[in-house]
Amino acid sequence: MASYRARLTKYVILQLVGAIAIIFWLTPLYAMLIDGFKTNFEATVTSVFLPPVRPTLSAYIAVWNSMKLPLINSLIVTVPVTMLSGVLGTMGAYFFYVLGEKHPIVGNTGFSVISLATFLPVESVFLPLYRFEYASHMVNTYWGLMFAYLLFYIPTAALLMSIFMPVVPRYLIEAARIDEADHWTIFWKVVFPLIVPGFLSTLIFVFVMSWNNFFLPLTLTTTPSMRMVPVEERYFTGGYGTLYNETYAAAVLASIVPLAVFIVLGRYFIRGLAALGGGAKGV
Repeated sequence: MASYRARLTKYVILQLVGAIAIIFWLTPLYAMLIDGFKTNFEATVTSVFLPPVRPTLSAYIAVWNSMKLPLINSLIVTVPVTMLSGVLGTMGAYFFYVLGEKHPIVGNTGFSVISLATFLPVESVFLPLYRFEYASHMVNTYWGLMFAYLLFYIPTAALLMSIFMPVVPRYLIEAARIDEADHWTIFWKVVFPLIVPGFLSTLIFVFVMSWNNFFLPLTLTTTPSMRMVPVEERYFTGGYGTLYNETYAAAVLASIVPLAVFIVLGRYFIRGLAALGGGAKGV
């Protein structure tokens, strides 16, 4: 009986903690959503948590007309960047995973140097990056943005996938080698199917990071037609005043895409995290 009460108490506590966490997570989204339906005067003088007296779509319509092109620009850049970063980063993680078997010092050192890009502030390497893109005529182009993003997010994806890579049993790789399979076949036929949840988790992380990146599109684009969502958002806060209802609406529209991605692929993200604690069986 005492054991049952202890389990019940633990279950109730966990549910309460989960409910509190969900409330804290949803509160800003709720405030942004409802305040986008207010007039600017109402959004200014009323609490952010009070629903609008007379809901209006004027703020969302105005913001949508302004953010359509930035949304398209962000999708054009971030989707290929996410896929390329995920695939190339996974290949890099596999290469160093295999290299570490025979040459652990070389493998660990090389991987550490490459992964250093994950921890470097973008600003610290911006000047040589900008000069290179300017000389290559890539400033203010989709290709220039993709190139800059890939420089940072391929190492990020490789670092994340190196965490998931050890869930692949080494005896499977050895068995494939005995069957004379090359590395390309081993990677796609043996390794990749086992790390799909980790791969999807990495894609989600890289997509959200690239979608929310502000510094690179701010400095590598110079015309309104090339603005991306994070840069466009700042223009709703003026130097002499702020249209609060449109600011809230812009924040909601900017969050829809990454939020939708996480909702659709969220279960795979959880499976990927669970795989870390469960070895190959967790995958």
